[in-house]
Amino acid sequence: MTQAAGKRRGGSRSARSDLADRFLESFSLGGVRRLGRLAGRSPDVDGDSSDGGPGRPDRRDGVPPSVLAATVALGQALEAEPGLLDAVRSAGAIAVLRVPSAGWVEPVRSALSACVMPGLSVQDGNFADAASFHGTDGGSCLLFARDGTDRSQRPDRGNRAIAAAVQAGCPVVGISHDPARLLPADLTRAADVRLDVGPLGPAEIDRVVSFASGTVPTSLLASDLARLCEPSDLMLALRPGRNPDAAVEGLATLIRARRGTAARGGRGLEQMFGYGEAKAWGLRLAAELRAWRQGTLPFREIEAALLLSGPPGTGKSQFAAAVATTTDLPLHVGSLAQWQAARDGHLGHTLGAMRDFFDRLGREPCVALIDEIDSVGDRSSFSSSHRDYSTQVVNALLECLSNTCSEREVVLIATTNNPLHIDPAILRSGRIGRHIALALPGPDDLRGIIRQYAAPQAIDDAALPALVGLARGRSGADIEAAARTARSVARAAGREVGPDDLASALAGAGPVLAPEFRMRVALHEAGHGVAAIRQGRSGPIELSMRPSGGTARIGGPEGVSLTEDELDSDLLILLAGRAAEQVLLGSVSAGAEGDLHRATRLATLMETRLGFSRRHPLAVLGEGEDLDLARTPWLIEPVHARLSSAYEAALELIRREEATVSRIGLALADRGFLDDGDLRALARSALGDVGIA
Repeated sequence: MTQAAGKRRGGSRSARSDLADRFLESFSLGGVRRLGRLAGRSPDVDGDSSDGGPGRPDRRDGVPPSVLAATVALGQALEAEPGLLDAVRSAGAIAVLRVPSAGWVEPVRSALSACVMPGLSVQDGNFADAASFHGTDGGSCLLFARDGTDRSQRPDRGNRAIAAAVQAGCPVVGISHDPARLLPADLTRAADVRLDVGPLGPAEIDRVVSFASGTVPTSLLASDLARLCEPSDLMLALRPGRNPDAAVEGLATLIRARRGTAARGGRGLEQMFGYGEAKAWGLRLAAELRAWRQGTLPFREIEAALLLSGPPGTGKSQFAAAVATTTDLPLHVGSLAQWQAARDGHLGHTLGAMRDFFDRLGREPCVALIDEIDSVGDRSSFSSSHRDYSTQVVNALLECLSNTCSEREVVLIATTNNPLHIDPAILRSGRIGRHIALALPGPDDLRGIIRQYAAPQAIDDAALPALVGLARGRSGADIEAAARTARSVARAAGREVGPDDLASALAGAGPVLAPEFRMRVALHEAGHGVAAIRQGRSGPIELSMRPSGGTARIGGPEGVSLTEDELDSDLLILLAGRAAEQVLLGSVSAGAEGDLHRATRLATLMETRLGFSRRHPLAVLGEGEDLDLARTPWLIEPVHARLSSAYEAALELIRREEATVSRIGLALADRGFLDDGDLRALARSALGDVGIA
């Protein structure tokens, strides 16, 4: 027996619904023809009858497996309480049927039309109007089947027809996976019957396979896969002429392919290095999930949503996979780029793909990764040309996050390189209220990462310190790439990889800076670092050198309402690298282009949107954060004046701290990386050298 199969059949057949069996047996030739007429626009139902024929299974007069599944689910749901069937089809009744996903809407519509309302003329609520029911005698049913594929499927559409149908004594039924968002408001607020239809269990899937093929399979689909089964899975698995056991096995394969990857065999959190506070959060989460599974802790008490930020290569996506492995939960990955790739990127298709992603999360406990969540944007920064589209994307994401974080058993991890570009509403409590920033790995973590990615037998304790020194300032992804290069070089030479191979890969990746330019880059980064320290930044400050250039990473407190003085301090720090070049070397380079861009953007925001303009402090100008100064020449003067003031302050600070900048620049050029402790120690030492304690 394969993993797809569950226990051998036995008492499981007792779970069958008598009403579902009656519905299935009602699919005579005439019933199927009626089903085909009612299905109309459904590609799953063509009304073609067949008695199987040579080499073909008995599909019971051509009823598609998707509709068979919906019929079983509908019969089981209606049999849950006595009188439900009569209540749904009684005169003037109003019923809401909630299905597991959008893919169930059309099959349930077809099954309900053929089996529950066989003597009534079914009118499509998406096209009917109030006049359709004037003078009728109750011989009709008004049916709304809404799967979210049409933008017209909104709560404000279809309400007049509902009132007219009820007054004419006609039953009204709404079918949707998201009734509150898609069905008419009058239908959801006046419903007499609210019914969940599906998902199916192993016994119900067994019944569908048996009915469709005419043969009873020998094994049941595993229960964790059965509840994820979609009607489309059955359409693909139950093929003409296919053995029912092969169909069950194929069904399991299809569901696994759509299901989130379980990341089995991957590294768990216990084996990960360089994650600090994030690792502690994940291990605590795993412990709480164990308590939840044991029934001693409600899921709502678990902190299960996290924003993980950090520079590229720090392993943010790998962290989510490690959480899935440690917690033994499937991993689902989504992103705006993925949702926009659905069909042609039209707004409706993008939002539909986003909602489909979140709908899948509600089917089982899981880990969900939303990659690069900052790409969704911040509503306060959208330009006028794309504001409507982008605002609707953000609003839809907020709605999905609220529903997921409050109602479902989902661990939600969002990642970003730029946390400041995320709409604040996304980060509020009740959505993604926890934020942990990843830094580049320190010495202890580097030792673990090097041993993890290199062959363990190739790195002895004596070689490790030198390798750690070469790896300072590198991300885990950088070290993984270097280890891959080292192994490739060793294979080509026909020998085992050794420490020298990894050292060469770490030292030789990318172009090498000329010595004089390396010193300029080091002094530039030292200017940023000294300015941050002297401006009172308490967050971690790291300076690093890479073969292609340098980087200064400056942390700071979160959730602070920035004043004008604090933003002016940011401008000073941004411009301090250029100032260091000018003071210590007598010239500046083009390497400050990124700093100048960020400083100009910040100064522009201060003058136009943040209320710090000298002439118009109460006016908000423009729609986006990147106003084009070339098109607003009047704005260049106040922005440049603010930048000039910050640059003069930076020059004054660097002249005062010239010895400190020089000492830190030399150390950075020599070591390649300075962490927060290194920087502050060097800064204190430099002050002591000039007699300031």
